[in-house]
Amino acid sequence: MAKKKVKKVNTRKAVILLVGLYVVCNLIFGATSIVDLKMQQSQLSQELDAAYIEQVELQAELDYMSSEDAVEKIAREKLGLVKDGEILIRHVDTSQAQ
Repeated sequence: MAKKKVKKVNTRKAVILLVGLYVVCNLIFGATSIVDLKMQQSQLSQELDAAYIEQVELQAELDYMSSEDAVEKIAREKLGLVKDGEILIRHVDTSQAQ
């Protein structure tokens, strides 16, 4: 009878192979995580820039609304107030009244 040759598994090579495979997998998954985080950072940076722009616009609007020109404009348009000596003339639409 012919004897079968049985190869012994070299444990040292198997351990090195498994460790190498583990390292490669971690590098791949780590690289994808880094790419995802960079994309998220870029998106958040854009949102932050937009928020800063909105803050500047709102501050400018607040400054304007605090001015006497804005207060006077609102008083004239919404409340119908006039200064001394001025006459208020309004256009009345008669087509809706009938």
